[in-house]
Amino acid sequence: MTAILFPEAMCLADPISGQTSWGANQEWYGDLWQRKAGCGPTAAASLIFYQMQKQRMKQREALYSGRQSLLDQMNELWNYITPGRGGVNRVSMFTEGLEKYRTVKKENFEIRALEVAEDPAQRPDWTTVSRFLEEALKRDEPAAFLNLCAGAEKRIDDWHWVMISGLDPQTGVITFFDESQIKEADLSLWLKTTTKRGGFVTLRWPLPDTEIAGKD
Repeated sequence: MTAILFPEAMCLADPISGQTSWGANQEWYGDLWQRKAGCGPTAAASLIFYQMQKQRMKQREALYSGRQSLLDQMNELWNYITPGRGGVNRVSMFTEGLEKYRTVKKENFEIRALEVAEDPAQRPDWTTVSRFLEEALKRDEPAAFLNLCAGAEKRIDDWHWVMISGLDPQTGVITFFDESQIKEADLSLWLKTTTKRGGFVTLRWPLPDTEIAGKD
């Protein structure tokens, strides 16, 4: 399994209930439409929040432990990746919003995307998909994943964005953050059986000068 190094950076607690959340949940949004259609900006916020947490580790600062910091990021990304009537149903909507965010915030990440066509004959093969994801995960960079149709893999919600945190290229199994949980699914099965388009987006950040301390 190739995976991000610090999944615990996405472990957050509700200050009132004390309930633990593994990653974001679009149900945190305050508005009904945001809760219904907000998976795209939620996934984008998760990619950026993970990098924020790594920076705090590098600087030996305490990690954000409550969900408010991640919710703030979700609300900010909503202004750049704003769902239309069909949600954020194209990879280009996601990447164009991130481009605007990067410009305004003067961030130095590179946006990389791999689209999966609706026509099976035009899709990348499993080797291409797994290499794209492995390359990012080996750099400790998670990936956003758009799935409009889960095909035969029913452990992924249709018409949905999630954040991939790990991949076994031999079995095709991914781990991903969704609904404040860590879940698993067979991505290779999805690639074979989905009947709609989808895709993946990663943010390539400059490699740090020194490794983060505290991880063997």
